[in-house]
Amino acid sequence: MKSRTAKILISAALALIIFAAAFTAGYFTRKFTRNDAISSYEWFIDTIEKNYYFGGAENGYTDTGLSAIADKYLDRYSQYYTAEEYAATMKSNSGSKSGLGISYSFVAGKGVYISTVTGNSPAYHAGLRAGEWLKSGSVSGQEIEFTSSADFQKLVNSAGDGVQISLNSDDETYVVAKSEFTASYTSFKTNSTAWTFETAADGGLYLKETPDEKISYLPDGAAYIRLDQFYGTAAAEFYKLAEKFNAYKCTSLILDLRSNGGGYVSVMQNIAGSFAGGERKLAMLSRDKHGNEEKFNCARVTNAEYRIPAGTEIYLLANSGTASASEALAGAMVCYGALEYKNIFLSQYSEEYTDWLSATGQELKTARTYGKGIMQSTFVNDLTGEALKLTTAKIFWPDEKTCIHDKGITVADGATAVYAEWQHTKDDAELKRVVEIIRTR
Repeated sequence: MKSRTAKILISAALALIIFAAAFTAGYFTRKFTRNDAISSYEWFIDTIEKNYYFGGAENGYTDTGLSAIADKYLDRYSQYYTAEEYAATMKSNSGSKSGLGISYSFVAGKGVYISTVTGNSPAYHAGLRAGEWLKSGSVSGQEIEFTSSADFQKLVNSAGDGVQISLNSDDETYVVAKSEFTASYTSFKTNSTAWTFETAADGGLYLKETPDEKISYLPDGAAYIRLDQFYGTAAAEFYKLAEKFNAYKCTSLILDLRSNGGGYVSVMQNIAGSFAGGERKLAMLSRDKHGNEEKFNCARVTNAEYRIPAGTEIYLLANSGTASASEALAGAMVCYGALEYKNIFLSQYSEEYTDWLSATGQELKTARTYGKGIMQSTFVNDLTGEALKLTTAKIFWPDEKTCIHDKGITVADGATAVYAEWQHTKDDAELKRVVEIIRTR
């Protein structure tokens, strides 16, 4: 007997980022059975015919390679995985990473731009942060100037695990080495202290006070929580940070979802529960091509210390990379009254940044979120271990009407645009601008 496993996911692909560690995802598991064993090709076509939201193979496929078919005939969010690729993806999504823990792009005349730095990664512990510009680097005394992405990749590839790599900006040198690590997806800061997650003796994560990471210009009573992805232990981490929020008797929260491209819907449901008073309110609704609906509720968070209290003034930071599960969480918070549209701050990019996006063929989205209101399901062929990620449904907010696909959250909804020089800057001048606006309200 053959079975197929389906895992539902929300994720977004950001073309401007070259990932040092891949971010893809799957969600809930379902089982389907067949009485006959079929070939990989037949399983692949059958899965598309039954589940692909945008249709099937009405006119047939001229390609025979499964990856080629997925690339040519399916939407950009769908993907075929070999057994090895799928196993590696699931390992990464669980929080088990390797490498430096960064994503980057090369910008002519400026250098290597660090787009993201994963929490608890080698790069994070070396002090590297999103928004930094790297100009050169060295391994074993051999220095190279970065005149292209290939230069940077060549330098990193030349160093084995544990070998020190020096990376130089105009005024800093970061010494880092590739290694295995457990990713952390959150952090907590006030104007007096900060808390981040680091590797515990058992290989998991523990919460550590890191006062040097505080944000001194935050208002009294305000907490800042950054949520990078909806993967791994993100929900458990968020609960611990909510506990800190309550222990410090904070009265307002700045939730930073900038460049959070999504992740597991179950993680989103768990975190949404912290903003819903612990009740099992609707977090989102999906509708497939047959009109079938499925409701996804907020988790019942029974521990009051893991919840953000009702009446807390909540502000949300978002940008063109805020997508999918992030947009679903924002929608749930708006629909059940935890978040006002005016308190959603959207990055309005500088002309320099938008010109670069246009020149390099990237999607030009500014003063809005990404706009991904469709769901993917990953179907696993249990006989071979291969998998097929397919777009299977549209996603709607808890009002059961709003779908932000290809629209995103915008200033037309009542959100507030905030000037941003680049996707991220080292000193986070955008956050400072948001705080200034909050102080005037």
